[in-house]
Amino acid sequence: MVKRIVELHSGTVEVRSDGVGTEFTVRLPLIAEASTQTIEPKPQALKRQRIALIEDHDDGREALVIALQLLGQDVQAAGSGEAGIELVQRIQPDSVLVDIGLPDMDGYEVARVLRARLGGHVRLFALTGYGQQADRKRSSDAGFDSHLVKPVSPEDLVRLLSD
Repeated sequence: MVKRIVELHSGTVEVRSDGVGTEFTVRLPLIAEASTQTIEPKPQALKRQRIALIEDHDDGREALVIALQLLGQDVQAAGSGEAGIELVQRIQPDSVLVDIGLPDMDGYEVARVLRARLGGHVRLFALTGYGQQADRKRSSDAGFDSHLVKPVSPEDLVRLLSD
């Protein structure tokens, strides 16, 4: 996640390890002078949806909740697979974003349970740090409608929710 954020700012990240410890070096370019340009956000033409987010990492969960709320979405979150399944059954969301690496049951199992209980009445989206073709196939086989690689960009969220 750090590497992607740094690269978005035209920087680099280096990692070195001598077997005793690890050294991380982040390099960011200097800005010659502060910009006075104002960037107006593009209006989002998204239909408001009820979204359930199942993510065990507190900071990642909070960041995604905020991003989705800024896009005008109604979001509720859970920190485990079991809690997420209960949340989904309680609020009957339009879409569910599920982290694959959950502590109590993996996201693939969550997707299988939700598909068995709800059928196709909910859209399921896998959240993971892995984006190879085999990873995408595995999430599709488990019942996910789409596969998102973390960190998820705002553009990907807009695209996802617009489809």
